[in-house]
Amino acid sequence: MRRFAAAVALSAVLAVVVAGCGASAEEKWAGSVCSDVADWKSEIQQNSDNITSQLQSPKAGTLAAIDAEIQKAVDATQQLATDLRSTNPPDTDAGKQANQQLTALATQLDTTVTTAKQTVQSVPKDAGLSEKAQKLAPLVPAVSSLAVSASSTLAAIQARSDELKKGFDQADSCKQFRNSN
Repeated sequence: MRRFAAAVALSAVLAVVVAGCGASAEEKWAGSVCSDVADWKSEIQQNSDNITSQLQSPKAGTLAAIDAEIQKAVDATQQLATDLRSTNPPDTDAGKQANQQLTALATQLDTTVTTAKQTVQSVPKDAGLSEKAQKLAPLVPAVSSLAVSASSTLAAIQARSDELKKGFDQADSCKQFRNSN
C-alpha cells in the first residue's frame, strides 16, 4: 500500500512539473507569428525565383506561368495579412502593442496586394513578354520591401519587452527572426 501511495505521489509531482514546462503564451504567440511570416517569405522567394527563371528562359506558356506565380504571391500575401490579424497576442500591454504593429504590417500587406492587382490589370492582354516584364518590374521592390518590413516589425516587437523577446528566443520557428540584442 505504501508503494502505491508513493507511486501516486510521484505521479502527481511529475504531472505538476511537466505542466509547468509548457510553452508560455509569449512563446506560443511568437511561434505562430514566426511560422506565418517564414512560410510567406519562403513562398514569395519561390515565386520570385520561378518568375526569374521564366524570364531568363522564355518559352510557350511563359506569360501564363508568370501570371500564375504573381497570383500565388498575391494569395500568400493576403493569407499572411489574415493570419497576422487573427493571432491572439499575450494579454499584456506589450502584447497589445505588438498586435498593433502586426495589424499595421497587415495593412501594408493589403496595400501592396491592391497595388499588385492594379499593376497586373494595367498590363494589356496582348502584351508581349518584354512589355509585361517592364510593367511588372515595379512589383519586385515592393515585395522586397514587404519582406524587410516584416523582419523589422518582428525585431521591433522583440525589443518591446523582455517577455516577448523571451517568447521569440524560445520558439523554434523564430530562429531566423531572432533579435540578437
